[in-house]
Amino acid sequence: MVFKENLTSKCLQKESLKILNKLKKKKILEIGCGDGNISNFLIKNQNKNSHSFYLSDISKKAVDSAKKKIKNKKVTFKVGGWLDPWLNQKYKFDIIISDVSSINDTVANLSPWYKGVVCDSGENGLQNIINIIDKLDYISKKGSIFILPFISLCNTQKLDNLLTKKFKVKYSEKIIWPLPPFFEKNLKLMNKLKNKNNIFFTKNFNFYTAYTRVAICKIN
Repeated sequence: MVFKENLTSKCLQKESLKILNKLKKKKILEIGCGDGNISNFLIKNQNKNSHSFYLSDISKKAVDSAKKKIKNKKVTFKVGGWLDPWLNQKYKFDIIISDVSSINDTVANLSPWYKGVVCDSGENGLQNIINIIDKLDYISKKGSIFILPFISLCNTQKLDNLLTKKFKVKYSEKIIWPLPPFFEKNLKLMNKLKNKNNIFFTKNFNFYTAYTRVAICKIN
């Protein structure tokens, strides 16, 4: 399975472009790149056309798909999970964009989103982002910006605490979206997860909804 453009990636595209267009000649890393839609959008829409892009994904199939989509000399591709492909580089990145979503493992396994893919994010949904943050210092510097999705299908309070303790954080506005049918079919289980603060959702009229926003984290 290769992750393609979706609501989360569109949110990341929008917020990342706002930052890129204020800067010149920066090194941009995207991890969990899927088919490369985020970096491809940024390359096509950047004002100054001067940034260098670095993309990786744990799936070789995804990286091959991104290579076909993006035709630009200032792009480097690698295969590997989280930050591992970049830990031995001599250079540091100015902007790190993560499209590795923090989603409760039970929700991910029941959903069609991760068909054929293991999420391994844990019951609070944060294990993957913790793995990334733990090694972020190796590939970033003071003033670097870490951009990631903040989805309410995880322990949002713990994720906010995790980010605000380490970074100076700004959030984009929340985008509310309806949960697919699998969610209501497993509503008893979902309510248990909500009661444990491992996910958050609401009911609006006859729809169950979650939200997505983007966390923009400045590294001190």
